[in-house]
Amino acid sequence: MKRLLLTLLGSLLLFTAAMAQAPWPDSTALDSYMDGLVNSYMQENDIAGATVGIVKDGEPVFLKGYGHADLEINKKVNSDSTLFRIGSISKMFVWTAVMQLAEQGKLDLDEGINKYIEDFQIPDTFEEPITLNHLMTHTAGFEEYFIGLFARDTTRLRPLGEILSDEMPARVRPPAEYSSYSNHGTGMAAYIVEQVSGQSFEEYVEEHILSPLNMNRTTFRQPVPDHLEEYLSNGYSFEGGEFRKKNFEYVPLGPVGAASATAADMINFMQAHLQYGQLDDSTILDSTTAREMQRPAFRHHPKVNPMWHGFIDMSQNGVEIIGHGGDTFWFHSSMALFPEHDLGLFISFNSAGGSGTYGDVLRDFVDHYFPERNLSSDTLQMSQEELNRFAGNYRANRYPNKRFTYVMALLGSSTVDVASEDTLKTMDDGKAKFWIPVDSLTFRNTESSNVIAFEENENGKITHMFRDNLPIMAFEKVPFISSQKLHFTLFGLAGGAFLLTLIYWPLAFGIRRRYQPESYAKQPISFDKKTTAWCNALVILIFFVWIGVAISGSSGRAIAYGISTSLKVAFALPLISMVLTVAMGYYTFKIWRQSESGIWSRIWYSLLFLFSVTMLWQLNYWNLLGFQF
Repeated sequence: MKRLLLTLLGSLLLFTAAMAQAPWPDSTALDSYMDGLVNSYMQENDIAGATVGIVKDGEPVFLKGYGHADLEINKKVNSDSTLFRIGSISKMFVWTAVMQLAEQGKLDLDEGINKYIEDFQIPDTFEEPITLNHLMTHTAGFEEYFIGLFARDTTRLRPLGEILSDEMPARVRPPAEYSSYSNHGTGMAAYIVEQVSGQSFEEYVEEHILSPLNMNRTTFRQPVPDHLEEYLSNGYSFEGGEFRKKNFEYVPLGPVGAASATAADMINFMQAHLQYGQLDDSTILDSTTAREMQRPAFRHHPKVNPMWHGFIDMSQNGVEIIGHGGDTFWFHSSMALFPEHDLGLFISFNSAGGSGTYGDVLRDFVDHYFPERNLSSDTLQMSQEELNRFAGNYRANRYPNKRFTYVMALLGSSTVDVASEDTLKTMDDGKAKFWIPVDSLTFRNTESSNVIAFEENENGKITHMFRDNLPIMAFEKVPFISSQKLHFTLFGLAGGAFLLTLIYWPLAFGIRRRYQPESYAKQPISFDKKTTAWCNALVILIFFVWIGVAISGSSGRAIAYGISTSLKVAFALPLISMVLTVAMGYYTFKIWRQSESGIWSRIWYSLLFLFSVTMLWQLNYWNLLGFQF
């Protein structure tokens, strides 16, 4: 009897384990779930259309379009024929091409890439050269460069070598130190594919990937070829209570984000990678090479997700997931592979409201079919003093360093606070998350298995934070000199003083002139000195409003298309301010030496001068002083 009970218990455990490994529904249940999931997010986020493809065990199990590809003519999305722009998922074709050429012995992933480059050379900023392995894991050490990442027409579509030569991002850290997602790094890899193969990237992909995989409705060409144009979905933005059609988005670095594809074609691409390079009778990669591509290649910390050879580790709930996301302004897509379950999910939205939504869909999909089963883990007791060293502002290391866009690094920091004697708190999309320590540098979320990990230097000072589900970048602990607290305080004080001066001085001048003509001739400070300070305040405020509008909100998109003449003109204003500030310094010296006016007038004028100097220092610090394009 005891043996029978043990046998039944063992069978039950095996059955439970098997169900956990293959929690897959019938087609009716899958259809019902996906319809509810996709439709609810489309309605909630004002999305005009979507396309979805799921492959399981080598067979398409779900393929469906939602909403409209063209609202004007009431054209529905067809997942077999409607092309969506897939953004940075395009990069997976670059990495597949690189692995093909490496397999043939034409590329060495550990060789310095300057060996393969003709039109330009990577600067020897650091002793260690950049390799293709570094490019594939986004650990080359490049700054972010996004000026001109998009184009409004074909005039800026040039050979890759020319673009990369003109837009060489600065090397800001040694290779293999930290991951920081780089479009231009991927562009270099695509350029190397061209150099080694002797074909344009578009031709290479068509011959060696798209054609073998029967992806006949996928293209990197811009605009799409004539025979595909009628199948291309429009992009939309929901504005003023209605959907507005947007123009075709050109990507000068085409291989990094220009592909247009159907969900049916993406099923073939996912299937080929899930089957280690094989689709039916076609082979795009040797199984050994394909398996190597699906191995971790770089990891910030043992407890966080790694980077693979081009694939991003998107694992959740203890389930291994690899893939890539893709965003343009109007299209937002995700490709997620579950290798252990021979499962692939592709989804794309054709509206601005889809930004981030594909991540929500993937999270809900995983929670539904692969729920977390064990959230418990050992915890560690920490003192308040130990927790305090983790507190501070952290910013993603993906930002421009050498151009005026460096100021965007000031806008993207997040805060880690000590919530209680044993808990840290972070804010994500306005929602507080709490973290408990599991070892000296790792914290687990109180409601999930997600972790954040930290890095300390040789002195025990915390320098970086890593998120387990975001291996494509690290988060630097922001020093006080670069902090929002310092710079926003200075901006606020100076801006308030300048604004008050702009309003009060003319108002006081008018009142004295009309009601106190005898005091009009005896102004507190002479007219020329006041005019200089007033004009300086006006120039600085105009500049900050001008730049603020240019880099924030929907207006900020314009920088991705290049730098307008209007924006270039704006950078003359800080130079004018420099001249006016020097004059204010001279006048400040004179009013104190000559005891001009009353003490409070002199103090206020001196403060305006000091604020002007401070503003110029801040402008210089954030590369806003001069024409740093």
